[in-house]
Amino acid sequence: MYYFIVNPSSRSGKGLRIWNRVEEVLREKNVEYEAIMLDGPGDAARAAASLASRTPCTAVLLGGDGTVNEFINGLTSFEGITFGYIPTGSGNDFGRGMHLPSRPMDALEIILSPDRTRDVNIGCVSSGDRKRYFAVSSGIGYDAAVCYAVENAPGKQAMNALHLGKFVYLFHALRLLLTIDPFEVKLVTDEGELVTYDKVWFAAAMNTKYEGGGFMFCPKASPVDNYLDLILAEGISRRKILFLLPAAFFGRHAGKKGIHITRCRRAVFRADRDCCIHTDGEHFGFENKITFEVLPQKLNMIVD
Repeated sequence: MYYFIVNPSSRSGKGLRIWNRVEEVLREKNVEYEAIMLDGPGDAARAAASLASRTPCTAVLLGGDGTVNEFINGLTSFEGITFGYIPTGSGNDFGRGMHLPSRPMDALEIILSPDRTRDVNIGCVSSGDRKRYFAVSSGIGYDAAVCYAVENAPGKQAMNALHLGKFVYLFHALRLLLTIDPFEVKLVTDEGELVTYDKVWFAAAMNTKYEGGGFMFCPKASPVDNYLDLILAEGISRRKILFLLPAAFFGRHAGKKGIHITRCRRAVFRADRDCCIHTDGEHFGFENKITFEVLPQKLNMIVD
């Protein structure tokens, strides 16, 4: 049985049009399915929780990275769920990281005629008694501050509808680069060694290679290797950051002075002040101590 969890508002309303085309194919092929239409925040989590009594089943999500994040955080268990994904967001970093087709109908074809599945890692960020899962990445500092600013930007929906959303992101990325201050971080990973980094712009735990709509921050990250890849940018001038960001789109920032990339299963960060934190681009809060780790449980997912 297929359960399609549909965010009709994804990609500035194109999600609904894409779903209408998907539904036509399902009817033509006489596929047994049920559609769960999302209407607002929290609906994806509630839809995920409702699947607990319907397993085993195939849950197919039609939406963007934020919808994926909400869905995995709503699951009471990963057992009995086969996950399919049709990327219809503006960034689609999860779909990109999983090497899924960018064309929705091509992704549907794979889901309806699955050749293979993979057990995909899910990350977790926690602070105190709060925690949240992530499929793409979680970060602290500059990248999280940009996500937060964009999410709360006036007229964001109107700009997205005009396909100008990337300009909003670019504007806030440049604005914060001029105004945000770097911070000090103490880091402990699997080895247990305490390392201090000064003048850190951001640090991120990556489950896939990409975040921020295609920036290849960790070129060797894999969502199936049981590790998170950590990237940390330290001691870099504002001017150099400005030039490194375009290079990061192609992964050419790796190896540059001030860019640290490593792998671990668990990492504890303590900053010298409260910093902005995101999970898959969604705001997690302002904290000075956080833990990133990869979950022992995995999500079984249909892949190409």
